Amino acid sequence: MRVALVSFEFPPAVAIGGIGTYAWQASLMMSAAGWDVEVFAAGDPKQEEAATAHGIKVHRFQAANRDEFRNLIVDSFRQRQRVKPFDVLESPEIGAEGAGIAEAFPQLPLVVKLHTPSYLVAETGYEPLSLAQRTRFSLGALARGRWATLKAPAYVPELDMECRFTRSADEVAAPSHSIGDRLIQAWSLDPARVSFFPLPVAPEPALLELPFPDRVGVIGFLGRLEARKGVPELAEAIPAILKEAPHLRFRFIGPSWPYKGTDMESWIRKVCHRHLGQIEFTGPVKRTDLHAELGRCDAVVLPSRWESFGLVCPEAMAAGRTVIGSASGGMADIIEAGKSGLLVPPRDPAAISRAILKLAADPALARSLAIGGRARILELLSPAQVLSRQEASYRRAIAHSKLRSSRRQESHAAAI
Repeated sequence: MRVALVSFEFPPAVAIGGIGTYAWQASLMMSAAGWDVEVFAAGDPKQEEAATAHGIKVHRFQAANRDEFRNLIVDSFRQRQRVKPFDVLESPEIGAEGAGIAEAFPQLPLVVKLHTPSYLVAETGYEPLSLAQRTRFSLGALARGRWATLKAPAYVPELDMECRFTRSADEVAAPSHSIGDRLIQAWSLDPARVSFFPLPVAPEPALLELPFPDRVGVIGFLGRLEARKGVPELAEAIPAILKEAPHLRFRFIGPSWPYKGTDMESWIRKVCHRHLGQIEFTGPVKRTDLHAELGRCDAVVLPSRWESFGLVCPEAMAAGRTVIGSASGGMADIIEAGKSGLLVPPRDPAAISRAILKLAADPALARSLAIGGRARILELLSPAQVLSRQEASYRRAIAHSKLRSSRRQESHAAAI
């Protein structure tokens, strides 16, 4: 099968988060199966491509954002299509990155892979204003001689390019029931064209070689330090946790993002100022150093307010760390609560505190969950398990595209 994979994010040039990790893992999985894969991604066209060693052709475009990228890739795609036509096009829904290609080649089977659309990113990262902020806003409006409210405009799916692009797809691939079911309802997607199967995860050998911890002493967080990842709730839980278990330490692994007029690391330092001797911030880390960073942790807490999948979760589980994940979103599809990890409700510092203290008090339970977590990832998310489902998804898109073409021809003939 010949696949065109469109992804603004693709390592090593642009590796913002899970989308790039998925694109890398998926392209390796398909290429290893003998498929012909070409990736259209952002970055420097002159850079060396690690994917080339795996038989994957990568086309890079110097684009500052997804909007620019969407338009830049069409001409290059057209040239490649002339050389050897693709069987299927895959694009993420966010940024509607493949929309320009889909418009130029309407007969090409289109698969839209769900990650997290922009409106959900904004919604899950939303922080309500404090009473003081609301009061200042209202008083400022009155001082200008008018009354104003802070009510946000209603979200209208029909005006959302990402929604329209996804609706146009021959096949929509959801990595979890959480994201699939949510967008079936919010975007009025046809359930018959939405398939559910997880993202492939092929853990680095260094992760699988890490020994299981014998105790819980260091609690890690892995990912961007931002609100929608549940970082504020974790930070708010730390003082209560250390009051009950003062021997614990915390490591925040990842880049700090803007938050409340400062950045998240600075905000955490303010909230936890009495406990800074027990908190460490690593900043951004290279993927080659991920196993070492996870090896310094005994458990990993990922209390996201919502995730469509959350690739850091299976990575931490594969590393043999006991994972406390969010019950809201795709982690609930991965973690079997009480068997391969623990789940906590979103926006609940008290629940985070209880889960961490439970592990700290019961090393045998923590070890059992870590062992179950690694086994779960190797069984559920291995490329060998995912490949057949990905191929079936592509073939459904191809079949639906042929049906669309046939209907257009019949309509045209009837009009004549």
